[in-house]
Amino acid sequence: MKTLAFGLAAFALLLCSSAQATLRYVSQTGAGTYTLPSAAHAAAVNGDTILVGPGAYNEPVSVVITKRLTWIGAGWDQSTVNGLGNSGAFQFSATTATGSSVEGIRLNGSGAGQSGLYNATANCDSITIRRCLVTGGVNANAVNWTATGLGRLYMEDCIVLHNYQFVNGIEGPRAGGMLRNCIVASMVTPSPGSAWAIGSGTAATGPLEVYNTVFLNWNVIFNTSTGSPASILINNAAFDFVGTPSWGTIPGASLVDYNAGPAGVTAIGTNYITIPSNPFVTYDTALNYVIGTTNLNLIGGSNLIDAGNPGILDVNGSRSDVGVYGGPRPLIDNGVPNYPWAVNIVNVPNVVGQGTPVNATAIGRVGPQ
Repeated sequence: MKTLAFGLAAFALLLCSSAQATLRYVSQTGAGTYTLPSAAHAAAVNGDTILVGPGAYNEPVSVVITKRLTWIGAGWDQSTVNGLGNSGAFQFSATTATGSSVEGIRLNGSGAGQSGLYNATANCDSITIRRCLVTGGVNANAVNWTATGLGRLYMEDCIVLHNYQFVNGIEGPRAGGMLRNCIVASMVTPSPGSAWAIGSGTAATGPLEVYNTVFLNWNVIFNTSTGSPASILINNAAFDFVGTPSWGTIPGASLVDYNAGPAGVTAIGTNYITIPSNPFVTYDTALNYVIGTTNLNLIGGSNLIDAGNPGILDVNGSRSDVGVYGGPRPLIDNGVPNYPWAVNIVNVPNVVGQGTPVNATAIGRVGPQ
């Protein structure tokens, strides 16, 4: 992450100069035109960008997305959308939302049966979720992606947290898609035979690709039903299994290479790596994933360093590590987006007269592309 400090006026100018479409700004403080993401969506047209400023936004139902939009928050540690209805905090509900993207937002399924992400609309396709933290509520998959036809989901640099033992971390994506450099963690003990990290009890219509993803506190990772297309699973790690541990069901003819898990779990694919002990800088198996504390960088000497597929390189040009910080595009902490944001404004006087110059400093951030 690159941290910047610059004047408020210069920051505002930078925001304006970066606009490629109509920008609609959501703010809790009144700095924007809208105070809820759903209100900004109602006013938007296809191609607009909606900026979700720092704050926690409580949506009475869901943000029901029916338009092709770009959503950008200030990072999932700054911008939170709490969905209080019974579908998803962000619910994609029309083919006209195809091609939408969401970046740098925490999406909480806060109500019973409420997922963080939801799409059951056939042919609502090519949705990209990037640098987000996604959680599910009681009796809800964290991600519920049962869209069929062309209904692909692409998740990059995301954290998915599972909060109910009888449902799944990610249900689907049934139309296929990709996870890259993500964390999929269960915050509870999953019920054997009733919960898995990713997959579906229904055969998928499109292939699933998973790269450099870490799975934590599961007894079953994949559940790919008979008749699903072959998957590609490379450079992934599973740790802190519970119950009867298993990688689960994977279609025949899948490319499964350079994945890692602890001893006692049946190996999958080729070039499998056994993890001898906790490989992470900070991960407590008694606490599971702790937001703001868990650090899944690899400890020095870990056998997952430079152990991934040799055809995939890390950003420094070395052979890829296994896990979320390996590969050409490692996990970005806190979901800092590739967009300049002011997350703290200081040195602003409480009272100023009309026409009085004000010197204010904004502490800003912008992530890599």
